[in-house]
Amino acid sequence: MKATTGVVVATGALAVLSGRVASAQGFEGDVPPSYLSSPLRAPGNALELGVSAGYAQGFGDIAGGRSLRDVSGAGTAVAVKLGYRATPKLGLGLTSSYEEYMATGPERQRTDVRGMTVGVETRFHLAPFERVDPVISLGSGYRAFATDAPGQRRDTITHGVELARLNATIDVRMSDSVALGPSIGGGLNVFLVESAGASGRAREVRDSRVNSFVFAGLEGRFDIGGQRVREVVVVRRR
Repeated sequence: MKATTGVVVATGALAVLSGRVASAQGFEGDVPPSYLSSPLRAPGNALELGVSAGYAQGFGDIAGGRSLRDVSGAGTAVAVKLGYRATPKLGLGLTSSYEEYMATGPERQRTDVRGMTVGVETRFHLAPFERVDPVISLGSGYRAFATDAPGQRRDTITHGVELARLNATIDVRMSDSVALGPSIGGGLNVFLVESAGASGRAREVRDSRVNSFVFAGLEGRFDIGGQRVREVVVVRRR
């Protein structure tokens, strides 16, 4: 009885092993890539629209003795970008953002604090033919910071220059033309002119200081028109 059982078990094991060997020998193709590692075509000569939203906050001083933290805390920001994707690796564009911050100070419950930027940027796509494409953006432009405090007939608006802005985004590409991913960045600014109160008369910001605003959130990117090109792989002959 034991001998019969051993023969049955050995025969079953041999049949399973033979099936696996035959299956391995019958597969002659390459192993298909996973979803994240599968290559895609990249946009070129295309119109590019970007939309982002997330957390924003300012740090540093407007001028000597005037800190951003004295009037504003954490906030939210939305941004719109319109650009030209010249090549799969390079894009140029215009940017605009609007921010709302939590007011700080004794009158914070009745004070509105807002920010705005308008500028230009250059975008570098580090892996444009991959499903996961890191994107680095460098830019600069105009920045405004406004407070609407109780008793004022007009907002106090401080105007300045965004000296430099750096942004890093991880584009997770759903298709050849659509991407969505986390984004983080910040800029260095200096405020130069301020208009305040009912008169709205502009005056110089004395003892102005370099400050920064940071952002973290999600960014979506949509490419319209143009071409979708594949990566060209050069094979050298010996």
